[in-house]
This record gives sequence, structure tokens and C-alpha cells, in this order.
Amino acid sequence: MKKFTTQFFLLFFTTLFLFNATYARKAGLQDIVWDKIDGNLIVSFKLNNVFSPQLNEVILNGTPITFAYFITLHEVRDFWVDKKIVNIKIDHMMKYDILQEKFIMKRSWRIDEVLVTDSFAEAQKLMTEISNLKILPFDWLGNDGRYQIGIKAELSKANLPRNLRSAFFFSPSWGFETDWYILDFNH
Repeated sequence: MKKFTTQFFLLFFTTLFLFNATYARKAGLQDIVWDKIDGNLIVSFKLNNVFSPQLNEVILNGTPITFAYFITLHEVRDFWVDKKIVNIKIDHMMKYDILQEKFIMKRSWRIDEVLVTDSFAEAQKLMTEISNLKILPFDWLGNDGRYQIGIKAELSKANLPRNLRSAFFFSPSWGFETDWYILDFNH
């Protein structure tokens, strides 16, 4: 009987995992743009398909969440290993204050800024959009060089309560991790 119970639970959780993985929307980045503004290389982009009903429920129960964004800049070199120039990690943190019915957000790249809104839609937009993020001064790049900007995003598991971290294994439909998105440009 014990063997049957173990097999049943194993089959149940495997089926649950495959069902969630199959029907989960794939998170991704869009509208990725680099530009030169005030002598600086900047990047802007949006994260989409991350707010599943399960993640929304976690947020509205007052659990703080963090979206981690990873931005890299490499110099592309023929017949040699590419040279990493910049490696940036930024966090967007959100917590829903149940008593005040307000969303409180902090973004690590805007240190002194605390954003507060009572609109869930606005909070979601602030969590998923990055506009004019300074990468480095443009004159630090060599002339006639080829470069790649890489961008990736994920729901940070480190700041979640321990019981929710284990839920990632069984329910990937409310956690996310994007692929790396690469932009090539010449200078």
C-alpha cells in the first residue's frame, strides 16, 4: 500500500508539473532599444507575460516579490573570446500593503525613488518596464568595434518565503525566467 501511495503522489506531481509547464505563458522581453543619450549608452525594454493568476494571488496576499534583470555588454572579437565590459543586475521590488491597499515599489537603479500606487495595473507596468537605463559612457567603447547587449529577467526566488520557493518546482506557471535577448551594434 505504501508503494502504491508513493507512486500515486509521484505521478500526480509529475502530471501537475507537466500540465503547468505546457500551459504556462512564456515570459519574454519586447521593445528592446539601445540609444545614445547625453553621451551615454542607454537601453530600454519591457517584460511581458509574467503576471499569472497564481503570481497575482501571491502579491495580493502581501508577499513581497522581486523581478531581477540582468544586463551585459560584450565586445565581440573575431577568433577570440568576447570581452565582457559590463555586467549589471537590477531589482524591481513590489509589496502590497493590505491595510492601506497600496502597492509599494522600489527599483535598484533609481535608489532614492519609492513609488506608491493603489492601481494594480500601474504597479505591474512599473515592475515590467525599464526606460533609459544608463549602461556606460559611450566614449568608453572603442571605435570600429562590434558589441552585444544581453538582457534577461526572472522572478527572484531569494526573497520569497521558504514555502513559496519550493512551489517553483511544482508550479512553474507563476514563476518565470526569460531567455537571453541579444542586441548587436557597431560603434
